[in-house]
Amino acid sequence: MATPEVTPTRKRITMRDVAKATGMHYTTVGLALRDSPALRAETRKKIQDAAARLGYVPDPLLFALNAYRIGTHTPKFQAVIAWINNWPKPDDWRRNGTFRQFYEGANTRARQLGYLVEEFWLHQPGMTPKKLEAIFKARNIQALLMGPQPHAHTHVEIDFAKFSAVAPGYGMKPAILNVVTNNQFQSMNLAVTELMKLGYRRPGLWMETDWDESVNNAWVGGYLTALWKHPKQLEFIPPDLRSPDADIGQWVKEQRPDVVISFNHVAKRLEALGHKIPREIGFVSLDLNEDGGCLSGIDQNSFHIGQKAVDVLVAMVVRGERCIPEIPTRTLVESVWVPGKTVRKQTGRAPVGR
Repeated sequence: MATPEVTPTRKRITMRDVAKATGMHYTTVGLALRDSPALRAETRKKIQDAAARLGYVPDPLLFALNAYRIGTHTPKFQAVIAWINNWPKPDDWRRNGTFRQFYEGANTRARQLGYLVEEFWLHQPGMTPKKLEAIFKARNIQALLMGPQPHAHTHVEIDFAKFSAVAPGYGMKPAILNVVTNNQFQSMNLAVTELMKLGYRRPGLWMETDWDESVNNAWVGGYLTALWKHPKQLEFIPPDLRSPDADIGQWVKEQRPDVVISFNHVAKRLEALGHKIPREIGFVSLDLNEDGGCLSGIDQNSFHIGQKAVDVLVAMVVRGERCIPEIPTRTLVESVWVPGKTVRKQTGRAPVGR
């Protein structure tokens, strides 16, 4: 019997293909293709034009599934979810791509479930926590999403015992609320594991103290654990926690890392000091978000964190949990590795041994 001739199937263009072509992060592409106002108009147009040029179309099976789940049955309006903005200026938190993705994810899931997310600024002139609680009582708002805090160990005066409340991330002290956040310990281990595969031997962690404090020291904990687990593959460079204006150039000169693990803006500082990335030194971001460009590193899945925060909050509302939980829970979302262009395969590097 003759073997049937198989006709090659043309590879379907995905959002990741569009991201690669535009030099954008794939979550940014997703926002642009949804025409999200969280992005600048010129960014949306650039991505949408590239998608059209490449022939991108949504996956028909996923499209059909979404239509079945949220399109064919529009849920009735349930209630308002209050997004609490505790930043000194109302738009300060929007400068952080991760925080914008939290909000976008929360907004998207809330609409799917029939809820409306409305922002309330705690530092609005004349506003006090008590006045805000009175507004919530008058409008029968019972569900609160505590937006990311401007600093670690931030105390908020709201009487949370009257509400269902969830925080998409650490930062509040005391830590009395249920939290949905990235699994930073897993994220760090993932980054170090990928660097070992590429042959890096002297990873160095450099970050502002507040960034580690705001995640209960999970960054440093994950880093130290990764180094401890691989003594024959990795040389030990102590984690370095600094103030925002610390001299990273002096640290690189003293510690001689072959790759720096930090956050997006630090790559620009290294380049400004004359370091050639990745030719002379590698760079890994622990939070690529939509501002990451072509950097290598960790995608924390922040949009999904926002979605999951709403899932947890709505479940509390449905169960009638209007109180401070007796035992707060932590829902951790896993990260994925994005190869990017700021690390590369190392050659001629022998295991270090200790």
